[in-house]
Amino acid sequence: MRIEQLMYVVEIAKTGSLSAAAERLHVAQPSISHSISSLEQELGVKIFKRSKNGALPTESGKAVILKAQEILNKVEELQETVNIEHSLLKGRLSIASIAGVSTSVLPRALVIFKKKYPGIELELIEDDTRTIKQLVIDGKTDIGLSIADDVDSKLLSGHLFTTKSIACVGKHSTFARHNEISIKEILKHPVICSSDSLRNVLKKHGTPNYLIKSKNLEAAKHIIAQGMAIGFYTEMSLKVDPYVHTGEIIPLDISDEKIEVNYCYIQLKTHRSIASQEFIKILKEQISYFQRL
Repeated sequence: MRIEQLMYVVEIAKTGSLSAAAERLHVAQPSISHSISSLEQELGVKIFKRSKNGALPTESGKAVILKAQEILNKVEELQETVNIEHSLLKGRLSIASIAGVSTSVLPRALVIFKKKYPGIELELIEDDTRTIKQLVIDGKTDIGLSIADDVDSKLLSGHLFTTKSIACVGKHSTFARHNEISIKEILKHPVICSSDSLRNVLKKHGTPNYLIKSKNLEAAKHIIAQGMAIGFYTEMSLKVDPYVHTGEIIPLDISDEKIEVNYCYIQLKTHRSIASQEFIKILKEQISYFQRL
């Protein structure tokens, strides 16, 4: 049994065919086919049921695939453990984040991580909580940074921080000189809100007049700064917001509701690389720094 055989097994399971696995691994298909046949003969089980439609795992094969992935994870962890002592971590780390994290604590953490481990190629995906969870489950991203939600049994979840939601108005708003605003007052004006949980809170108090629902935070902030609507952002993200620092947007506490948002990281239980663990460690350090601001 060789490591490359286990790599072939896992890749075939992911792609569903020998040809696709061969293409992704840059190996000739006959070589993969022969290698899998040799492994099946050595183990005494059929790992895949092959047909012209692809290759599907047998019941015995599913157990082999699971163990093969665990072994490959341990091999990767061993290599990373050696490399980390010399800051020589290499590879790729994909992070999927919601806007509330990617516009606040995440950029600084990314810069610090990249300086410490220049050999790691970083990928940042920005999306909503539901999509991020699915990306992690599908193995398309290594770490998800999102609002705490019901966690799938395949995932490991860890708390990052809790912050409160803040109402935001433009500098020319009649509320700009206030320190707080009630939801009753908010509902008298057009609102920008992309959070489902916040929408539910607003709905309890009346019928909101939604101007737009947008994932584009910059466009939304521009509209708020122009005084066309009232929006909502987390206290953590507003600490480094340029609109707030220049006085274009004024943050106000919500007087009649304490709306807290819990953020977490999620990872597949079966794949937690040293690189991802190092990144989470750095991210938590930066969260502590931001909380002291």
